[in-house]
Amino acid sequence: MFSFFKKREEGPLAVEDAVFTPEDIFVLLGESLDLGCFAAQPRNLNLGRFKAEGSSAWRERLVRRFGPRDLVDDSGEPCPRLQAVLAPLAGHGVFIADGDSPDRDDPIEHRTAVLCLTSDLSRATAVVRDGRGFRLRPFPEERALWEAEFLDLFGLSDRFAWAERAQHYIGGGVQLEDSTFSDALKGGGNAVRRWCSDRGIADSLQLERVSEMGNRFFSGLSAKEMLSTDLRQSVFPEDFGYGVPAPVAGQFRTKGTLIFPEVALVHFWGVSPREGFDWFDHSQSIELCRYAGFDFLGPGEGLLDNLLNFYDYPEGGNDY
Repeated sequence: MFSFFKKREEGPLAVEDAVFTPEDIFVLLGESLDLGCFAAQPRNLNLGRFKAEGSSAWRERLVRRFGPRDLVDDSGEPCPRLQAVLAPLAGHGVFIADGDSPDRDDPIEHRTAVLCLTSDLSRATAVVRDGRGFRLRPFPEERALWEAEFLDLFGLSDRFAWAERAQHYIGGGVQLEDSTFSDALKGGGNAVRRWCSDRGIADSLQLERVSEMGNRFFSGLSAKEMLSTDLRQSVFPEDFGYGVPAPVAGQFRTKGTLIFPEVALVHFWGVSPREGFDWFDHSQSIELCRYAGFDFLGPGEGLLDNLLNFYDYPEGGNDY
């Protein structure tokens, strides 16, 4: 029988099993884009129509679909369980995505999931693409389970292995287009040793091994790009007529990473606030706040914790 003749399913539905439209998420968040601008984002919503007509039609469809499943009430307000799962998507928090958001230079959406966390980092919900819709995947209440959940979310569970020992380096004065780190890894042992020597890094052995592995024909190495963003101290605009989690004042931090899970190497680059540099009054000053470096995650260190560690700018020079 044709699907549109089937009886509408009724009865309770688990939040994790529901597939939401961008309009659903927008309405459920109180007419707002989500924190990671992934599901409810301008490219997915007809915001011109919303400004002209409001969200009543979107709300009615939400109630028709999820009212009988006990996820929303007759006015479209979420049930307590759904409200709790949505909390990390709203307000000032932190999010981690497997890629950057679409822009003019690359309008294609490459992200598959965005993990959103509340401002105190006590609750987390992943927004996961499912066809043309999105699922909500709440992380367990027990924080000790988050690392395994995070690795599974982004397909890293079977690939992640700790490095022999922890190692950290960060340097400032970095240009956005700087590629000296990746060039050194591609260049082999001598190039790696020169790169380390130029920065005062005495121990280059782990990087040399990664370089050797990566330059083999069958290296066994993979790479995963991630982007972490901290908007906890940001001021959001209030003149759009709907919620927009984009900083227009205050402070924010971003950290991009290229992760080599088989060797627990995290190459990172980012921006951090510095005293005397106002990015909003003088946008070019952000270029003087860029840093980059690498981490090897030793036994017991978590990848999620590393990605949530937004480093301060190394004012005293290189840091090891």
